[in-house]
Amino acid sequence: MAAASLGARLYGFLFAVAAIVSAVMLVTDSNLRTDFGTVTSGYYLHWYVILITAVADAVGAVGLWVVGSRRAVQAGVVASGLLILILVGDIFTYSSVGFASAGDFANYLFGITYYGGNIRYLYDLLLGVYVVTFGSGLGLLAVRRSPPATVASSAAAPSNPHK
Repeated sequence: MAAASLGARLYGFLFAVAAIVSAVMLVTDSNLRTDFGTVTSGYYLHWYVILITAVADAVGAVGLWVVGSRRAVQAGVVASGLLILILVGDIFTYSSVGFASAGDFANYLFGITYYGGNIRYLYDLLLGVYVVTFGSGLGLLAVRRSPPATVASSAAAPSNPHK
């Protein structure tokens, strides 16, 4: 197994961790499922967003394990960067979940103020996994490939034009 594909396969492990953290959020957080008890049937929109990211993470992990190419790592960097933006941008949806300000919603999401439910620290962990995934992917892409080995040809001695 080539070193580059080994790196990509290990990189896929980070996406698997993100998928697991998302799955734990989906299963354990009643606020995420019910919008703090206001949704009595079905699930709330934010639950579906986390479900989609969990599925995308799982697909990404499998893709990196199977393909293991530089292009797959590039796709992972783009995806993890977008997911960071989505998680941070989610703070600005505060009014749709009944918070008075983005700061109050951020306090809830990042476990600073406890509002019930079981999301406490899972959102932080998920964002942290995406940040590590993004940085690791950039690191993998920055690793220079060693130039291909060439067969050294016997070079003739330079001629002396002054003879």
